[in-house]
Amino acid sequence: MGYCMAPRPADIQSPILHPPVAANNFRIKLALVTMIQNNALFHGLTSESRREHVQLFLELVGILKINGVPAKAWQLRLFPYSLSGKALRWLNNRPPHYLER
Repeated sequence: MGYCMAPRPADIQSPILHPPVAANNFRIKLALVTMIQNNALFHGLTSESRREHVQLFLELVGILKINGVPAKAWQLRLFPYSLSGKALRWLNNRPPHYLER
C-alpha cells in the first residue's frame, strides 16, 4: 500500500519575496490582520474590482510606519491576508517569488 508524504515547510516556497527588515521588533499583530480582512478582503469574484481592492489595501497599510521597516515589507507580508477563496488560491498557485519587491 502506498502512502503520501506531506510537504515539509522547507519544501514550500512563497509566491512572495519578502524584503529584508532590519528592525528587531518587527511583528505583524493580529489586530492589523483583522483590520485588513474586515475592510479589504478580496475573493476574486467577477463582481469585485481588483483595482479598487489594491487601492483600498494600499490606503490601509499606508497608515503604518515603523522605523527600520520599509513600506514594501508591510505591504508584501500583509497582502495574502487581504485575499480569500479564489483569489487566495490564485496567489498560492503562483511560482516562488512571483511578487517581488
